[in-house]
Amino acid sequence: MEKDRDGVKHKAQTSIALTFHRLRQSPGAVFGLVIVTLLCLTAIFADLLAPSGYAQMHDELLTFPSGAHLMGTDMLGRDQLSRVIYGSRVSIYVGLVSIVLAILVGVPLGLISGYYGGILDNALMRVMDIWVAFPVFLLAILIMVILEPSVNNVILAIGIVRIPTYARLVRGSVLSVKEREYIEAAWAIGVKDGLVLFRHILPNCLAPVIVVSTVSIANAIIVEASLSFLGLGTQPPTPSWGWDLKANLLFIEVNPWIVLFPGLAIFLTVLGFNMLGDGLRDALDPRLKQ
Repeated sequence: MEKDRDGVKHKAQTSIALTFHRLRQSPGAVFGLVIVTLLCLTAIFADLLAPSGYAQMHDELLTFPSGAHLMGTDMLGRDQLSRVIYGSRVSIYVGLVSIVLAILVGVPLGLISGYYGGILDNALMRVMDIWVAFPVFLLAILIMVILEPSVNNVILAIGIVRIPTYARLVRGSVLSVKEREYIEAAWAIGVKDGLVLFRHILPNCLAPVIVVSTVSIANAIIVEASLSFLGLGTQPPTPSWGWDLKANLLFIEVNPWIVLFPGLAIFLTVLGFNMLGDGLRDALDPRLKQ
């Protein structure tokens, strides 16, 4: 038994090492990983990196980038660099927590639906089909109209609209995995359903979940920025790239720089997560394994 455990552990370590090796071979994935890592570090150490508080006002209004304010100031005299740095914290928080929420609900639904099948599977999937029929962004707007605009409600809205993605994804993986010989062997020796699901089936469904989650975080950041731009998301004075983009847009003729930096922050963040997701997809693709 001890040898079997050592063999499984060694195999898992080899698989992880091979995945990281493939990931390093992709320049795009490495670039995306660097951006995501820098973004996460910026969010964690925002208090140390920001030259001033995100709501602190200065005497200079709508200034161009200078030595005193590297990204200039907005219409209230707030330092744009500080707003962008603190805005990364909101974006990462919304992106990660909303996707975790969707995973915690969607993955169990997909496991149950794919494993047990029958009427339960049909009922759950028809609900998911109706759910998916609504455009993601419009459904998020509808939820935010019902709820009051806030960061936590944005997380709830994005998490809700992403649940069907994981439920359908995991269900498809379960339907494939449960037909394999080792699952049938587990049934034959009387292994309980819960153990089969979480020890044998779920680990083999995680690769596509990881890939989709990486890309979904980028989409969640876009949705948060869009909702904030419309006034339905993060509310001032809490820094948000989407809200700052909307507020600064009114003064674009006076100082176009104040629109550039929040938009560039959104662009680089989404690009980083998407490139990392593409690299993970290639690294975790079973067809590439030897």
